[in-house]
Amino acid sequence: MLFRSDTFNIVDFDIMNIDVSEFEELSKSFPKDTNIDIGIAETLAQQYLRAADRCSEILSSLILYESKVKSQKNAMRSRLYLQAKDEGYKTVEDRKAYSESHEDYVKAEDTYSVAFAIRKSFEMRHDYFLKAHQYMKEKLRSENKLQMSSGFSETAGQENGFGEKNW
Repeated sequence: MLFRSDTFNIVDFDIMNIDVSEFEELSKSFPKDTNIDIGIAETLAQQYLRAADRCSEILSSLILYESKVKSQKNAMRSRLYLQAKDEGYKTVEDRKAYSESHEDYVKAEDTYSVAFAIRKSFEMRHDYFLKAHQYMKEKLRSENKLQMSSGFSETAGQENGFGEKNW
């Protein structure tokens, strides 16, 4: 959808057709309480990091798309401004009002607003997944520290080869 032969194909890109179901499903998997199994925390940490990476990939495409749409919007405003001059508008304010109220410019502005909003949405998703990944890593660290201090870790007593601490 986004890439063809490892190059971005802006012609076939549909900003409203980005599949976010995997992100929404992963967001729902966030634990409801703080009691998280260490295996689940490790799996979620990896999944959240992969989701953040995927959001980064999509963000780069969205930034490119947003820039293209913004350039088109600015070009449309300039063309309409010059058209207003040809149609007899004398003052700068009249030409500006004509160009910014024209139907084509309003459509271009709407397209730019949608591109901006979707980019912001993916920036927030990216931030959410990075924070969720960090949270899971902190849970893993605290769980490992707790296991080490209690002597019930698989690696707690490896210095004596028995897998348990000497009491």
